[in-house]
Amino acid sequence: MRNLGCFVSCAGGLENGVKNGEALGVNTIMIHATPPQRWNSKPFEEDKMKAFKDAIIASEIVNTVHMHGIYLINLANPDKQKWHLSKVSIGNYLELAEYIDSPGVVFHTGSFKDIEPDEGFERVIKGIDWICENANSSKPLFLECAAGAGKVIGSKFEHLARIRDGVKDKSRVQFCLDTQHMWASGYDILNDLDGVVDQMEKILGLENVRCVHFNDSKTELGSNRDRHENLGEGLIGEKGMKGFLNHPKLKGLDFVMETPNLKDMETAPIEVKKLQSWAE
Repeated sequence: MRNLGCFVSCAGGLENGVKNGEALGVNTIMIHATPPQRWNSKPFEEDKMKAFKDAIIASEIVNTVHMHGIYLINLANPDKQKWHLSKVSIGNYLELAEYIDSPGVVFHTGSFKDIEPDEGFERVIKGIDWICENANSSKPLFLECAAGAGKVIGSKFEHLARIRDGVKDKSRVQFCLDTQHMWASGYDILNDLDGVVDQMEKILGLENVRCVHFNDSKTELGSNRDRHENLGEGLIGEKGMKGFLNHPKLKGLDFVMETPNLKDMETAPIEVKKLQSWAE
């Protein structure tokens, strides 16, 4: 059985993420374990983690729970306090991932807004080394590819590979792809899918890719704009999305949607049924 699912809300308690996944009939979910626009500097409370883990164990539908780090994270930030908060935030998520046996933690590495790229890469690498050495977890970190706006890190596969090549324990760094971000960064998954997959294989190593944020795009190829669209309703379109979903070298990955329809539990089932019907 393929791992197919979507982002779900954990409002009211982490265990509610599992309940929402069950309501949608998906076996794979991705969550923000804390509000994504707020720093989470404190470890998760034991009773809340236990309730979450118990819900996962009891579920007959949800079998895979991915976690996505908060959006404030920037491991290239030259500001010492915010750099440290980024590290602590990821570390807290990583320890929760260990507790519930999540595959790991997905996050955006940051941007070079206030720092030169070479120095920024070094800062990201040092930050990841610190996290891996200090968090009580052996779970991997999944660096997410980016849409390319401004000086964001990860718009090119080479960015992600450079970070992994630089860390001490390379087994702890893997990747999360996003179809909309790739498209916005100029990777033509509609007209040159095999070529893009070849680049993934050569630059990232497909064995290092675990999950995909599966989204159509409101914006054109190479736009560098992060604008998700419902499956088959954007500029990648049904042909491009189906091709990616069912590519022989990608079928083993976890596919998680992050589309506009998912914001409402009345329209979310439409997206889920579409994804499940497309999968071969």
